[in-house]
Amino acid sequence: MGLPEAVRSEETVDVQSMTHLILKEREKRLNLTKEIIFQKQKNLQLEDFIEQLAKSIELSQKTAKIHEPSKVSQQIGAYSSQIRAIKIRKYKLKLKKRRSHVIISREYKGRSISSKLKPRSKGKFARKQLN
Repeated sequence: MGLPEAVRSEETVDVQSMTHLILKEREKRLNLTKEIIFQKQKNLQLEDFIEQLAKSIELSQKTAKIHEPSKVSQQIGAYSSQIRAIKIRKYKLKLKKRRSHVIISREYKGRSISSKLKPRSKGKFARKQLN
């Protein structure tokens, strides 16, 4: 039976330095991936901002065309029908944007339980019969 060979101190130093280098490289990669993710999020925000600017420019160009004195259209209230349609469209976009950010819960557990317990006649709520 042979005795195990002794490990040289130089080899252990090499292994330690290599593991240290590998850990440094992993940390660099992690930082780079974090930076890439941050840049992607920033790009998405910029793209959204550019789209909003483009839409607002389109709306302002449409309103500028409508405000020309040569075009006389039927007046509805304070605005012409075309300006009113643009304002309504802008308002609906604003509502749609708000609704996408605000989460409305449709779960009314207390109300549904109490309504299930109430007496009904022909599918409609009825008063309790006192005898």
